[in-house]
Amino acid sequence: MSSMWSEYTIGGVKIYFPYKAYPSQLAMMNSILRGLNSKQHCLLESPTGSGKSLALLCSALAWQQSLSGKPADEGVSEKAEVQLSCCCACHSKDFTNNDMNQGTSRHFNYPSTPPSERNGTSSTCQDSPEKTTLAAKLSAKKQASIYRDENDDFQVEKKRIRPLETTQQIRKRHCFGTEVHNLDAKVDSGKTVKLNSPLEKINSFSPQKPPGHCSRCCCSTKQGNSQESSNTIKKDHTGKSKIPKIYFGTRTHKQIAQITRELRRTAYSGVPMTILSSRDHTCVHPEVVGNFNRNEKCMELLDGKNGKSCYFYHGVHKISDQHTLQTFQGMCKAWDIEELVSLGKKLKSCPYYTARELIQDADIIFCPYNYLLDAQIRESMDLNLKEQVVILDEAHNIEDCARESASYSVTEVQLRFARDELDSMVNNNIRKKDHEPLRAVCCSLINWLEANAEYLVERDYESACKIWSGNEMLLTLHKMGITTATFPILQGHFSAVLQKEEKISPIYGKEEAREVPVISASTQIMLKGLFMVLDYLFRQNSRFADDYKIAIQQTYSWTNQIDISDKNGLLVLPKNKKRSRQKTAVHVLNFWCLNPAVAFSDINGKVQTIVLTSGTLSPMKSFSSELGVTFTIQLEANHIIKNSQVWVGTIGSGPKGRNLCATFQNTETFEFQDEVGALLLSVCQTVSQGILCFLPSYKLLEKLKERWLSTGLWHNLELVKTVIVEPQGGEKTNFDELLQVYYDAIKYKGEKDGALLVAVCRGKVSEGLDFSDDNARAVITIGIPFPNVKDLQVELKRQYNDHHSKLRGLLPGRQWYEIQAYRALNQALGRCIRHRNDWGALILVDDRFRNNPSRYISGLSKWVRQQIQHHSTFESALESLAEFSKKHQKVLNVSIKDRTNIQDNESTLEMTSLKYSTPPYLLEAASHLSPENFVEDEAKICVQELQCPKIITKNSPLPSSIISRKEKSMKSSSHLPLIEKSFIIFSEMIFIWV
Repeated sequence: MSSMWSEYTIGGVKIYFPYKAYPSQLAMMNSILRGLNSKQHCLLESPTGSGKSLALLCSALAWQQSLSGKPADEGVSEKAEVQLSCCCACHSKDFTNNDMNQGTSRHFNYPSTPPSERNGTSSTCQDSPEKTTLAAKLSAKKQASIYRDENDDFQVEKKRIRPLETTQQIRKRHCFGTEVHNLDAKVDSGKTVKLNSPLEKINSFSPQKPPGHCSRCCCSTKQGNSQESSNTIKKDHTGKSKIPKIYFGTRTHKQIAQITRELRRTAYSGVPMTILSSRDHTCVHPEVVGNFNRNEKCMELLDGKNGKSCYFYHGVHKISDQHTLQTFQGMCKAWDIEELVSLGKKLKSCPYYTARELIQDADIIFCPYNYLLDAQIRESMDLNLKEQVVILDEAHNIEDCARESASYSVTEVQLRFARDELDSMVNNNIRKKDHEPLRAVCCSLINWLEANAEYLVERDYESACKIWSGNEMLLTLHKMGITTATFPILQGHFSAVLQKEEKISPIYGKEEAREVPVISASTQIMLKGLFMVLDYLFRQNSRFADDYKIAIQQTYSWTNQIDISDKNGLLVLPKNKKRSRQKTAVHVLNFWCLNPAVAFSDINGKVQTIVLTSGTLSPMKSFSSELGVTFTIQLEANHIIKNSQVWVGTIGSGPKGRNLCATFQNTETFEFQDEVGALLLSVCQTVSQGILCFLPSYKLLEKLKERWLSTGLWHNLELVKTVIVEPQGGEKTNFDELLQVYYDAIKYKGEKDGALLVAVCRGKVSEGLDFSDDNARAVITIGIPFPNVKDLQVELKRQYNDHHSKLRGLLPGRQWYEIQAYRALNQALGRCIRHRNDWGALILVDDRFRNNPSRYISGLSKWVRQQIQHHSTFESALESLAEFSKKHQKVLNVSIKDRTNIQDNESTLEMTSLKYSTPPYLLEAASHLSPENFVEDEAKICVQELQCPKIITKNSPLPSSIISRKEKSMKSSSHLPLIEKSFIIFSEMIFIWV
């Protein structure tokens, strides 16, 4: 093991690391293990590129594995867990009894670990367990204590980890023969309430229990008789505490893919895992993939409407077991969502529901962190976080995400659609007693919207609004008959209308069920969101009502009307149809949560440990007050690079000496716009390769682009570098293609020196993308990206914080407002310096950094604050920057030259050995048609096409037939030696020529 992994013992936990850990990684692992061992919450900042993800994974998984291998000092004698062979027809035939016995142990990949190193690991499937005497327990405890004292890299306070408590819960998960229920609200069946409103007919409701598992299968013992949730802490029949699961949340699906790649590098790559994702990323049904709203289409298929069902859903059992999944090629170690989707397509098994079923036996669950914060998603995914470990990576935006998770908006059009559908159900006498109260809710809200539409106050052009407090809204809801007493009953009615079957009167003593029509998926989703936010308003005697603002907003949209009635009143026009644009008012009812602690209240106090981490948490003082969580353990780690590898400077004036202060008033002037353009051109001429420029808003980006195009500066920029602008909105595929153009322009420079990417703080480029090495040799930030001060939600949040700053210890509104800007700025600066050997320049353009450093520098990340230099003139800054760039570029060129010489020597030796056994014409054909050469040629042609279209005529692309055959041969022969590849490629070329 020592030859493959670096071994560390921290807090009594042995950690295997892929390499010698950096000091920042050791500090991270020490802090995480302190939090896990003491069940305290952690707030950890480690700069981007310092190996934060590896430290998180290795420390958390090593701690989890250590729990299964603890000495038997818990006062409970371990007994053998007998596994019965499975008789279920739903299980794979190849799934043997031996596989099941192995399945109960923890799956960590220790390829070289001798058995002696694993003596502490106690399996739950032992054939002949030894009796543990009291003397043996004391001896083992003493030896363990001595071992920890001698080998602990970090001496921490010695604390015993007590057995975790058990909570008995009704198991929600059911066999795949039944339908999928996305809401399982529970109400006291005996509660009756008399109402003086349209909701008088509300009745109590008792949800039906899903069918159990087959009695002959051992899985019924684990899954049915235990009556416990699969992802909660529980005890087995020996009384031993089960091990907490790790929920690892990050911001985007792309970042999850990066995390799983890191996990694959570790000794824990074989850990049972799953990745929760949306249907947009996992659905493989052809009818759903091409649909705009995949959630609704999927739910319709599951409902079996129009006689259709989802055959992928019914095939989930094929790979929904961790041990079965690991038998497939490529799935034995950490996998990503694309691999699961590919496997699901081959086996006709739904990856979306497979990932959900894999939670049962997973030790670590990856997901976007809104899956853990959003109550609706947690309920639909069947996630119970009690006594589990929650790690939220890239958590710099966690406050915004938490507020959004507890907020909800619904349009008047959606309410009317739901009302009409519920009205149809009532008129057709379909569960009338359940649909009628829900219809009354929609009618009441629509009437209230209409009554207040004329009292809206204008704010901006063609927009108006009116705002109520949460307590004022409670009074309005009370008038509608929706109160703390009646709302649980409404929830019961809503659960009832989602049931697809209902029991009918017994015939000959046998109870039967029949299918019942249910409301559409869109109405279900709308009502779920509405009931979610109402639940927060009524919860704990309306504790969170003061944390909400309710707003009716009116905007206008333009719609095309194709058919216009003529003077005779006819609607159908035979030929040339007239087109007109009609201006329509749109009313939106918003429930805005202003306190992120509302959403965090669902997990704070329930989970064992919360770990928030990011490269850009600074300023850190707002997290505890905003989230309502006490972070006992906090860390601001240093960067792993040397000071000489980064140039950090502020510039307050441009090449012409004009002051640069990017306030709203200044950015409107041509003088500011021209000076920023001249500064950007000078930096592009000084720093080679890739440059990122971040602006505070898309509005300013468009203004600068328009001005620079008119003055010719844009043309001058394009003479130096390929210029690319981040699009606002648009499809993800288009954005990815644009990024690839940027990367290719740097890799294959052609006549230009790299590329310039102009982007926006808080945009797609600034969040989670990796611009290592030449892809970002400089990052330029223009101004300070404060949120839009005129935004209604920003204004309300500032007022909320000012009002509660003294009583709740919240930051005043102004401080909160400035912190949002610094987090966005730090995130943009973090795109540069992505690993230990990387280098680059961080250029902060704004005079405020130099004139008032105590206010504007303190919000930057620690590693940036420590190295920042203020330049009085642009000339001095440019001279220093040029010296820094030339120095590192020279070192880089030398290292590239040495590497090329080594590669040339190796290839020369290889080709020399081939010359004795391979004809010259075959070697020439292989070199011309090698896949690597072909891919690079295509990328070069693409770059040349962008820079100088005329050059393309010199390099004609290969015929498509050769390309397709080459790709096939490359895939099929990737494992063959070079000489065999050469023969294959040459034979393909001869075949095509003939």
